[in-house]
Amino acid sequence: MNNFTLASILTVLSALLFFATHLTNTPTRATQKHLHFQKHIQVAQSTCQGTLYPELCVSTLATFPDLTSKSLPQLISSVVNHTIYEVKSSFYNCSSLKKKIRNLNPLDQRALDDCLKLFEDTNLELKATIDDLSKSTIGSKRHHDLQTLLSGAMTNLYTCLDGFAYSKGRVRDRIEKKLLEISHHMSNSLAMLKKVPEVKKTTSKSEVFPEYGKMKKGFPSWVSPNDRKLLQASVDETKFDLVVAKDGTGNFTTIGEALAVAPNSSTTRFVIHIKEGAYFENVEVIRKQTNLMFVGDGIGKTVVKGSRNVVDGWTTFQSATVDTEWLGLSSQGGAVYRVH
Repeated sequence: MNNFTLASILTVLSALLFFATHLTNTPTRATQKHLHFQKHIQVAQSTCQGTLYPELCVSTLATFPDLTSKSLPQLISSVVNHTIYEVKSSFYNCSSLKKKIRNLNPLDQRALDDCLKLFEDTNLELKATIDDLSKSTIGSKRHHDLQTLLSGAMTNLYTCLDGFAYSKGRVRDRIEKKLLEISHHMSNSLAMLKKVPEVKKTTSKSEVFPEYGKMKKGFPSWVSPNDRKLLQASVDETKFDLVVAKDGTGNFTTIGEALAVAPNSSTTRFVIHIKEGAYFENVEVIRKQTNLMFVGDGIGKTVVKGSRNVVDGWTTFQSATVDTEWLGLSSQGGAVYRVH
């Protein structure tokens, strides 16, 4: 055997030894993927500890990429964002049922209308949740806000289902399973939120309720000076934009008529004076009518009464005497009653 042949054999043996050692000590691509998947699932399982619906929680988180690189608020945001998609799907499902089902009874019709409104409110609350979770720090007030938003969103779904409580139709059966699953996502998000550390600050003596902030002149500090003046002023000292009077001495004789011409998306406080009298109507303030203020003539003088009830075919949601769909409304000097 010449030197060239011997050298060739030694080279081949060295190469084989190198590859054998390399393959033994270095994980294959498949092994790396398996290890990454295991770590992925471990993060999901750890995050979902303490939730009421851990299987749903883990299976949902496992579908999101790069769990190991995300913070807990980011993981909750991912679940909430997924929930928004599910709520939108339920909205379209209910809209479709309204069109497809012939001879829909009045109660089911009203209940579906409630659900569509409630789904819109729910998605607004969930989007606000994602916005709050994106902040660099989560203090006590923001923590309370997040709990309120998620709890309110979850309550909306049960209010939707309650509308079908006395119905003999089958509409509820078609939507209940999905709505319960969505509510379980929200429940899991609330449980995960408890693990997010709060940045607590020293409570001031002026903070009677820390979640509302400091008090100033008997009002929370976020109440503007103009609003404080409006709330403290007597009827004679207040400038009104519209007047409602049963005796015809105002702009309108019913509150509903006044609301029909009240502006949408107002940037300033729009004040409606409701003069002394008993107003038999159900008042609904839509979401776009922000910054509204009702001023009455006093308890026992300005009275609003409604008589809608479940026995007569109304849903609980629609039986409210005064229903406000959104924030930005305040009332003063009036007594509101519900008659059943």
